[in-house]
Amino acid sequence: MVGLVRQTSSQVHIDASTVDLLGADLFTDYQPEEWVGGLVAAAPSGDAVRIVCGQEIAGIHVIAQLWDGRPPMGATDAEAWQDIAEVSVDWRSPLLDFGTTGDGEDQAQQLVMPGPGTYRIRVSARNRDDGDPREDGDPTEAVRIQVWQAPVEEECVIKQSSRTAHLWTDQ
Repeated sequence: MVGLVRQTSSQVHIDASTVDLLGADLFTDYQPEEWVGGLVAAAPSGDAVRIVCGQEIAGIHVIAQLWDGRPPMGATDAEAWQDIAEVSVDWRSPLLDFGTTGDGEDQAQQLVMPGPGTYRIRVSARNRDDGDPREDGDPTEAVRIQVWQAPVEEECVIKQSSRTAHLWTDQ
């Protein structure tokens, strides 16, 4: 039976509309040419994935989960999230860091990886269309990152329903 190995969550400050998932070196100059589902892109060189958000500068909620196999995808997932897409990535680093401060010191913004290998990353997002900038009381944008070891597969869009996703897909 597939199970959740570890999970972390944090409020993350984004700038330039993206959350970067980076290895221990905390550096990437990767600029995606195409977004899978208007949501996510993996660097061909590995150790970097970029997630595009509905806001340019904001605080968003990020949940990162490491699974021991492909996480289940239920009807509640499809209802709870506006956009869902998957990519494969070669990961060599012992960490997956989703902090945007560049210091790599906040453990709540890191997911410890089991070792180098090929991983599948499923990104789910919601509240992407609720304004930029947001007013007090507006919903907080949220991203869930699910990671598991798996052979390389085609990138896929599971759900794409936000206006933001369509904007980034049509570029």
